[in-house]
Amino acid sequence: MEKIREVIEKKVFETPFIDTHEHLIDECERLDCLEPIIPCDDWALLLNLYFGFDLISAGISKEQIDRLFSRQVNPIDKWGILKEYWPYLKNTASGIVFKNTIKRLYGIEEISEDNIIELQSRYEQSRKKGFYKCIIQDIANIKHCHVHSPVVACKKSESPNLLYQDIVLTGFIQVAVKPYSVPESVKINSLEDWHSLIDWWFSEYCQIAMGVKIGNAYFRRLDFERVEADEVEEIFMRKIGLQIISPDDEKKLQDHLFWYCVDKATEHGLPVKMHTGQWAMNNVMNMHWVKDNPSDCASLCRQAPNTKFVFFHLCYPHYEEMLSLAKSYSNAYIDMCWSWSINPLAAKDFLKKFILTVPNNKIFTFGGDDKIVENIIGHALIARKGIALALSELVNENWITLSDALDLVDNLMYRNAEKLFGK
Repeated sequence: MEKIREVIEKKVFETPFIDTHEHLIDECERLDCLEPIIPCDDWALLLNLYFGFDLISAGISKEQIDRLFSRQVNPIDKWGILKEYWPYLKNTASGIVFKNTIKRLYGIEEISEDNIIELQSRYEQSRKKGFYKCIIQDIANIKHCHVHSPVVACKKSESPNLLYQDIVLTGFIQVAVKPYSVPESVKINSLEDWHSLIDWWFSEYCQIAMGVKIGNAYFRRLDFERVEADEVEEIFMRKIGLQIISPDDEKKLQDHLFWYCVDKATEHGLPVKMHTGQWAMNNVMNMHWVKDNPSDCASLCRQAPNTKFVFFHLCYPHYEEMLSLAKSYSNAYIDMCWSWSINPLAAKDFLKKFILTVPNNKIFTFGGDDKIVENIIGHALIARKGIALALSELVNENWITLSDALDLVDNLMYRNAEKLFGK
């Protein structure tokens, strides 16, 4: 059994990933410490996303967390803020991501008061021109990343063969008249203008986009119904006029714009990537909406049989239902991005069950879903361990052969993504 695991681990750790979901800014923006994406420029930055949410869950005060990620606080003094909470979080997946990253990138086995100066020094030494490619391709062994930009709905990256972009549609569905989605020169006076704006983003970026991303599950159920334009024109005008509209009218308007965007993506041959399941933020998650995600996703698949839907994050914790969804609907795909860093044991078990339940060309097994490039190292190590364990257990439990397991690796780690997204 140990020999089987060694053989599978070797194959998994030698095989490159295609990373299907990150929130990375360009390297030049990172080196310029683009705010508010990069709140500080020291070792604590590596804790700024999911570990930060876990710190809040553990009870850290707002004052403490603001100081941890402040540019005004000496990086060496930040261990004094973290040390009370580190024992509580070090064995969570977000803690393991951090430990993996500093061990692999900086050669530091475990953070402590004794090595904070060394940690800060190595952070500074590694953060230099060319470090994105070094981290993503040379260290993490990733061919390239799909990026949901935190800066603008879509952009032409300075590293187009490393950071492929998605078109982010969430703001268009919510009618968020902000620079993220609406260039300053554009004036919106009608629903037709809004449609034209959406059309412009597709015409401008469809040739470079890997897909489109929809994150509205953070704000509502995914029960989108088809609504005609003439039914929401007046609602739209009240919306852009900053008038109060009822929840029912808000839903009708979003429903219409969702399907306008999805149909446009399908017309351009772009898969539709959707957030499902666990929310990243603290103290706001609507568990009723999350529980309804799988059945709502099934309805979307029925309403748009020609659209390829890619459902993110296993809809954690409701991942059993997503197995049924992907098995039943030919246009439903599952992306395991972020799932390894939410609950790696659940992700490992999901992958085992998926392989035995669903055609294995319908899954993508890695995306760190992070904004800090260094953390991709830690995320990828957890995912590789989980994939190797899942395949080893299937062999040891006599569900598949060792040859079958080895044959699966390339598809799971990069070929499935190449086939669906074209790169």
